[in-house]
Amino acid sequence: MIWRSLRFRLFAAAAVCIVGALVLYWSVLSQVFEQHVSERLYKELEAHLNQLTTRLEASDRGEITVTDVLDNPRFERPFGGLYWQVRTAGGEVFSSRSLWDQTITAPGVQGRTGEISRHRDVKSNAGTLLLVERTVVMKAGRKDLQVQLVVAMDQNELNTARASFASDVLILVSLLALFLFAAMAAQTLIGLRPLSTLRQRVKAISSNRQNVLEGQFPSEVEPLVDELNGLLNERAEMVDRARASASDLAHGLKTPLAILSAEGRAIKDAGHDEIAREIDLQIGVMNRQIERQLARARARGQQRLAGQGTELRPALSKLIRAFRQLPRGGEISWREDIADGLYADIDLMDLEEVAGNILDNARKWTDDEVAVSVKLEGHKQVVIAVEDNGPGLPPEQTLAVTQRGSRMDEDAPGSGLGLAITQDILEIYNGHMSIENLQPHGLRIEIILPASGTAGGSS
Repeated sequence: MIWRSLRFRLFAAAAVCIVGALVLYWSVLSQVFEQHVSERLYKELEAHLNQLTTRLEASDRGEITVTDVLDNPRFERPFGGLYWQVRTAGGEVFSSRSLWDQTITAPGVQGRTGEISRHRDVKSNAGTLLLVERTVVMKAGRKDLQVQLVVAMDQNELNTARASFASDVLILVSLLALFLFAAMAAQTLIGLRPLSTLRQRVKAISSNRQNVLEGQFPSEVEPLVDELNGLLNERAEMVDRARASASDLAHGLKTPLAILSAEGRAIKDAGHDEIAREIDLQIGVMNRQIERQLARARARGQQRLAGQGTELRPALSKLIRAFRQLPRGGEISWREDIADGLYADIDLMDLEEVAGNILDNARKWTDDEVAVSVKLEGHKQVVIAVEDNGPGLPPEQTLAVTQRGSRMDEDAPGSGLGLAITQDILEIYNGHMSIENLQPHGLRIEIILPASGTAGGSS
């Protein structure tokens, strides 16, 4: 599944980090912009407040007047978004034309008289305002008059600027995210390419195209490659030792078996036919077991060393010519349907062992005809089929051969030891064998092996 892929998990983890970082960057940048713009607007409002303060006059009778309009024409346009207001301690209110018939209820000055106080999100009849205010004391004759001065701006201007900036930044952040995702994907592919190469080399080893991991790897991967090569070499040595031990054991048993065989003949000559027959039968069983184990040991050793493909047409044609020279071989009609350029991923000697057992079985049991064909299935495997028109196999023996892990009865002569050895060798090369009785009579045996593109074993 895709979510189990290392590339996908690394990309997903990095993508989450990038998205989180970009969202945080976008949020912080929008907040900084808002603070910058609000500070600029407060400075503008404070400048208008200072201007309003300088234009206040108080008469001896306690009347407050504004001597001149402020500079910004928005103060003169009804609901123009920029407002000022003067409120005396007695509740008298003067305001800009832009307020029209509305008033502003300020939160109140925070601090000493004359200091400017800033406010935002102030609700009023004129809308939500960004506001600055101060309280000043003016001389009106002998009296001191306390006056509240307010200059405000529609806060929608700040909100609109913030939303526009956030939208523009979001587009830029999205483009940056796409660029980072592309760069991250490229980096992931390039960074994990040595692991893909390593996987292909391991696959080549498992499919017997090479014995150790070869090639240039980054320094971070080299220790792993060295450890794997060490394990492979150790495994090869163990297989060689096991092969040698099996061969020594098998050869070591041949001399005692030869002696027992001679003793059996002596017992037969002495007139004990039943005892001699039983001894010969058990010696035959032991000899077949030794032959089978030697064949398995040879196949494992050759597979470890060769690991290359074999062209099928010349190898099979050579075998068929050899079987024509054996007893009954010249009386049989041998038919070949083998295309040029087809390779199987198997060593030549093991192919001869496998195909030789199948052809020998057909030679022994056919009436007068054997057909050999080879075809390629899906560019991944080749099928070698051998058909004869003999009596076929009993159903129970067919099942025993075709079921994985099962074997035919090897204790009786002619039990099909060659087919058992064939299946053992095929398992080494990730191949298998199938057996089918033909109608009205005959037998079809198929050998299925991985295909190889060249004689060197590259697919």
